[in-house]
Amino acid sequence: MAEMNIELTKEQIQEYARLYDDPLSDRMKKARGRGHMELDDLIEVARWKWRGKRTENLCRKNTGDEVRKISETCFKEKSDCGRIRKLLELRGVGWPMASVILHFAFDDEYPILDIRAMRSVGGPKSKHYTCKVWEEYVQLCRDTAKMHGISIRQLDKALWAFDRENPNSRMGS
Repeated sequence: MAEMNIELTKEQIQEYARLYDDPLSDRMKKARGRGHMELDDLIEVARWKWRGKRTENLCRKNTGDEVRKISETCFKEKSDCGRIRKLLELRGVGWPMASVILHFAFDDEYPILDIRAMRSVGGPKSKHYTCKVWEEYVQLCRDTAKMHGISIRQLDKALWAFDRENPNSRMGS
């Protein structure tokens, strides 16, 4: 696997971040404040992350009790890998969607594991996501955000928007 890296300046990160919207922030902060997600929260994450109804329909196969218990355990977990692995137990939740939940529930701790962002840093395709990839990507984003004095949210939005605006330019390639 090629080494992931981010070659954007602070100014580029801030500019690209302005091109991205984030409506889930308040909803997931409230869920974390409660100590768990509700089924409606999971459905909203699915709607935000994926077009179409396939993932939403899969998520609806979870019971409210399953969503509450699994998310409660996730929110209490201390390790980055443990948190994401717990969310993967929910029907309809893969690595990208689990990372969205963590991104919005844990303010400024996690990036979103997204194909656009991963292409921007030279990361692997989704079928190659593992705890090792997740932990490396999380640390890369934390280090870059700290180095530039920005939030992980700003960086995450910038990486997504960079790929959208520059589809033929891969920083990590």
